Amino acid sequence: MKKIILLLIALVAILFLWFFFSEEEPPLPKKFSESPYYEQYNLADKFVIYVDFARLSKKRRLWVVDKGVVLATSYTSHGKKSAAFTNFLAPRRFSNKIGSNQSSLGLFQINSQINMGSPKKHDCSCDDYMEKSKCSHWPKAFILIGKSESNSNAKARELLIHTANYFSEKGCTGNSNGCFVVSPEIFELIHHKRLLFLNKKCYLIAMQ
Repeated sequence: MKKIILLLIALVAILFLWFFFSEEEPPLPKKFSESPYYEQYNLADKFVIYVDFARLSKKRRLWVVDKGVVLATSYTSHGKKSAAFTNFLAPRRFSNKIGSNQSSLGLFQINSQINMGSPKKHDCSCDDYMEKSKCSHWPKAFILIGKSESNSNAKARELLIHTANYFSEKGCTGNSNGCFVVSPEIFELIHHKRLLFLNKKCYLIAMQ
């Protein structure tokens, strides 16, 4: 009997680890193409970042899409006050209030790029994804403009797309104050594609 119990515990542990740490490439959920934003803003012909906050932060939940073609899937943060009990779970609280430190849902326009400070190198607190003892980090960001009632204070809240020293393509994630933190690779992809779209009509949609 004890052997059976131990076997069941081991099986549950394996399933738990697989569920949280498996690295599958998820397809873009239909809820995005079926959302009212899709037709209203003709997103089929736009450059769009989709974020599915129904997924765990340890899972790939961000899609980079150029005119309907998925270019990359990756990770992104959620607000530290949006977390449900633990950062391992999907966020459960969202807010448009200034100072809430929660993520906002809705459609954002990716606006101008700004500098967050002087170029620097920093320690990679999670892993050495640049295969160096120091990771290059250009502290730049994109300003987000809220286009929905649920995120109308995005600019006042200074919500951004930016990189951070706790973020990499190997799935190292942390909480933000509501910003969408991405890996350097995803940031550069956004930067490049935004130039091709003449810095206009590039969007981000966050849904639960």
